[in-house]
Amino acid sequence: MSRRFTLIVAGDPAQRTGGYIYDARIVSALRDQGWEIDVVGLAGVFPDADAEAAAALAQALETLPDHAAVVIDGLAMGALPDMVAQHTTRLDITALLHHPLGDELGLDEADQQRFHRSELTALASVARIIVTSHFTARRLPELAAHYAIPINASVTVVEPGVAQAPVSPEAEAGETLRLLCVATLTPRKGQDVLVQALAGVAGNHWQCDCYGGARDAAFTQRVQQLIDQNGLQSSVCLRGECDSETLEAAYQHAHALVLPSWYEGYGMVVTEALAHGLPVITTTGGALGDTLPEGAGISVEPGDVAALQDALSQFCNDAELRQQLRHGAAQARGQLSDWQAASEAFAAALTAQNHAANDSLTLRAGSQFESDWLTLREAADFASRSQRLATFAAEWLSPLSSAPVIADLGCGRGSNMRFLAPRFCAHQRWELIDHDALLLAQARQCAAGLSDSQGQPVAVETHCVSLEPITDVPLGDAHLVTASALLDLVSQQWIEALVGRCAERQQALLIALSVTGEWHFIDAQGEPVLDDEDHWLLAMFIAHQQRDKGLGDALGGQAQEVLVATLEKADYRIEQDDTPWQLAAGNHDQQPLMMALLEGWAEAATEQAPDAAARIASWLEQRQQAVANGELGIWVGHRDLFAIPPFAKPQEEA
Repeated sequence: MSRRFTLIVAGDPAQRTGGYIYDARIVSALRDQGWEIDVVGLAGVFPDADAEAAAALAQALETLPDHAAVVIDGLAMGALPDMVAQHTTRLDITALLHHPLGDELGLDEADQQRFHRSELTALASVARIIVTSHFTARRLPELAAHYAIPINASVTVVEPGVAQAPVSPEAEAGETLRLLCVATLTPRKGQDVLVQALAGVAGNHWQCDCYGGARDAAFTQRVQQLIDQNGLQSSVCLRGECDSETLEAAYQHAHALVLPSWYEGYGMVVTEALAHGLPVITTTGGALGDTLPEGAGISVEPGDVAALQDALSQFCNDAELRQQLRHGAAQARGQLSDWQAASEAFAAALTAQNHAANDSLTLRAGSQFESDWLTLREAADFASRSQRLATFAAEWLSPLSSAPVIADLGCGRGSNMRFLAPRFCAHQRWELIDHDALLLAQARQCAAGLSDSQGQPVAVETHCVSLEPITDVPLGDAHLVTASALLDLVSQQWIEALVGRCAERQQALLIALSVTGEWHFIDAQGEPVLDDEDHWLLAMFIAHQQRDKGLGDALGGQAQEVLVATLEKADYRIEQDDTPWQLAAGNHDQQPLMMALLEGWAEAATEQAPDAAARIASWLEQRQQAVANGELGIWVGHRDLFAIPPFAKPQEEA
């Protein structure tokens, strides 16, 4: 794809709602990078498109030349699948989805199903899909399975960035606490719930200002009536829609953001508030459970007036709690990524090539790691990784007089860096190396705000190159070479070449989470559960592990032993720790990862033994049911390794 596309949105592109602001910010950042982007606003009624809307979309698509790239916002395309399908063979169409149309609050069952089916039909025909939250990425396959309308396009998460902002001052003793709600006045945003909750908050030492356009006249009238009925005219004010300067002033004078939404596809105002160092009181509706970091605010169930009232009362009447939440918001502020990083991820999603057709630049299709899988496994990785070996690596780097350089092979979304950087010394520079431009862009996005052990920012460079041959990978100035969950994909020749390069430069290695090839189920007490069918399927999985994944004949679970032997020949000193995943039976937080593991094992076994597909499917169904019932957990063998060359200190750059 060239660095040019057309963005099509419903109505006026300058509207000040989360989705339109997301679109505008991405466009602005990409234009700063040299992209040429035409933005087209469609006339007519959306999302329940009328004739004028259909004609407007038809005209916008028909005027584009063959093979032109076009991004269609979900609000503009969800109700017009036939229109989209007419142009999918002629145009390169990307769908930009903020949240499923059928999930909007207030729809009856028939309309909800109609919107879901229509949108899924449109999505089934596009080249790719970009969503703005991991929640929506999880929601789409659920809907596709429910309605039996498969989605074949890749789904990429590009979360919103946030603009840098000054920290809002904390409340002084005796000062009126100012609560800020930024949301359009529509039922989904829940301002009626907020007013009812505020009616039960004691005292007159707080003020709540609600900014947002009155998109639903009847709902706006209901909210104002609730304000009047509860005598809150002097405490709660509906300020309406405002410009960016007025909103920034509101953030600067606020002490907390309140967002009572029933459902959000992301909740950009949450990160905007955190950028100002403001605690957030919100719900768990939709993606909000993912958007608000732990410790930076209070979350309650959507629509629960009593719970929201209690949260607001605690905030307004407990100065120590306010201080704790403000500290949590400050920590979260340091981890926010900017719009530049978001736009790079967006560009990578648009320009990502078909990996299976481009093996010379990527690993083969069998080794493609979906962004969602990498996100899903991160918590288990962090819990099992060796703290001891990470400390050894930090001690290896600490004598350097120059900034330490760490090369991360097959970095994916940057999980390895996020684990290690806070444990390493100051002024680190990370060289993130991966074959997948999209994952690299997401890694850079996730690195924004990452700090080292002394609170200093971490410098990041990305290199989109194949890991084969290893001699072409830029490792020359690294003091430490690291990788996570990579080793089972590589060959003995690849390992020998890597160790040879590292030994020549006196580079240390920290290789984490290398699979041992062993896994088994565990019961509620953590004891192994042995079964002949499991042993049979494990044998199929081990055989599949040793297929060529693009880096030679893969070693699978034998890779760690080969690496140790090769390092010993080069006189490296080696430390190892066992770092298994121990996913507990009945742990609901870990069940999605366990389900993904089961599906992956079954898929690998089926590829290895296609004639046994029915037997494998039966095994999968039984194990999934046992995991879902809390009867079985999963143990997966991993091992971490740290190795240093014969010299005790890392070699300084020449």
